[in-house]
Amino acid sequence: MIMKMRSRSGRGLPGRPKKSLASKDMKAAVEANKQFQRCVARFFYENGLDFSAAESTNFKEMIITMMAVAGGRNKMWIKIPDSRDLKGWMLQEALKEVQDRVKEIKDSWEITGCSILLDDWIDQRGRDLVSFVADCPAGPVYLKSYDVSGIRTNVTALKSLVKGIVEEFGVNNVIQIVACSTTGWVGDLNKLLGAQDMKLFWTVSLSHCIELMLLEIGKLYSFGDILDKVNIIQEFINNKPSLLKIFRAHSHGVYATALASGFEFVTPYLTVENMFRAMMAGMFASSDWKKEECTVAVSSLVNNSYFWEAVGISVRGTSALVHGVRLFATAKNKHVGYIYDIIKSIKVSTACNFQKKKEFYKPVWDVMDDVWCHHFGNPLHATGYFLNPTSYYSGHFHFGRDVCTGLVLSLAHMDRELRQEVIISKQINMYRFGQSCYKEASQADQISGISPIEWWTKNGSQHPELQSFAIKILSQTCEGASKYKLKRSLAEKLLAAEWMSHYDKKRLEKLAFVHYNLHLQTWQNQSN
Repeated sequence: MIMKMRSRSGRGLPGRPKKSLASKDMKAAVEANKQFQRCVARFFYENGLDFSAAESTNFKEMIITMMAVAGGRNKMWIKIPDSRDLKGWMLQEALKEVQDRVKEIKDSWEITGCSILLDDWIDQRGRDLVSFVADCPAGPVYLKSYDVSGIRTNVTALKSLVKGIVEEFGVNNVIQIVACSTTGWVGDLNKLLGAQDMKLFWTVSLSHCIELMLLEIGKLYSFGDILDKVNIIQEFINNKPSLLKIFRAHSHGVYATALASGFEFVTPYLTVENMFRAMMAGMFASSDWKKEECTVAVSSLVNNSYFWEAVGISVRGTSALVHGVRLFATAKNKHVGYIYDIIKSIKVSTACNFQKKKEFYKPVWDVMDDVWCHHFGNPLHATGYFLNPTSYYSGHFHFGRDVCTGLVLSLAHMDRELRQEVIISKQINMYRFGQSCYKEASQADQISGISPIEWWTKNGSQHPELQSFAIKILSQTCEGASKYKLKRSLAEKLLAAEWMSHYDKKRLEKLAFVHYNLHLQTWQNQSN
């Protein structure tokens, strides 16, 4: 539909370019109009909007008003795309653009490899659904969605499904699978595969593992009961603006801490910590607090030393993990080259919180180790720790049995030719002892301020086999698909398309591919 615009001066802007308009200006106007249409189409595709909204009078008026305000003196004609445009040629154009970008990313897998992330959920109809996303340094890519309701108890069929995905996108390209759950069909598949059967690694997302750790640590200290009591005090404070201001000051601003996407589950632990900080800072002994008339429930809690003792122990047991989330918030720290060191530092901080009294911090360490061993830790993490020059050449590196085993298993999984494995093993010793090109590169000034992948790209060319191996290991993520916040409604509609015609189903598949990949592209641009 071609729309006629009117400037603020009242002069009409022509519905079509006049014949007297120069050919150059005509082409510029046509191209500007096409670009405008592409932007509108991308808005619809990326946000998964119903195409019928393009026919809405309010939508058209919004566009006309926006153009009138922004256009100023520039006279131009515009055509607002309708639902037929969005379903037709514009979708094909957007699909081509997305396919080109996806191809560029897939081409990079030969160098960096990729991780397949599982985003599984149960919809309102009770169906078990899953979307597959590939993650690599070049960017995330949406692959496919499936309804696994019919095979959720058939682990062999589930294994065949995952194996088919891996084979379709390259056995040599897919390094690991990252799930977001330890229960249901995903948990069953995890137990069967164990990362060994398919010659790739299986792990659970970092955020979910931290959540599991906190839940188990919370059981040690009856955290749920503590949180309920803290919430009684918090609600009282929230209803009094004067006290809320004082509370924020006494809790040193941690109250307003922004949480990274996917780590919102730490909010209750921050709530308890903030209350404990306020108490330690003397808020409940201050004149400002005493002049407030408290409820019986609040008064009994703030004056109960046993309650605060329990809160303090709980905070000391969980705070290192909670604040470790800040280290995981940046993209690079979700990669395997860093996770080993960060978990170690969290354990050390926990011990320090308990003044290194083993009887207090040991149970927390046991919980962390149990979750790590059963759900999270895999040979990639130990190998990434070894191949991160910042860690290895720091002087504090511990070449334990787990690191040695991790290296052996990683080599066996990723380099299936024995000859290649032997070559890399020899080159690893040069890296290990700082020989050959690694002698100068191992100096502190050559390591600081550079990522492990950049370091290997810069320094490993004399030993290309080890360089390729290191880059593939260090390019993998530790986080799952939950961080992308994919909208599931379009996938649910696609997977309920048995009543659709073949043509409509194919169009919906194209739309889903465009929608999810545009969403992922925007996510990547915003996170960089």
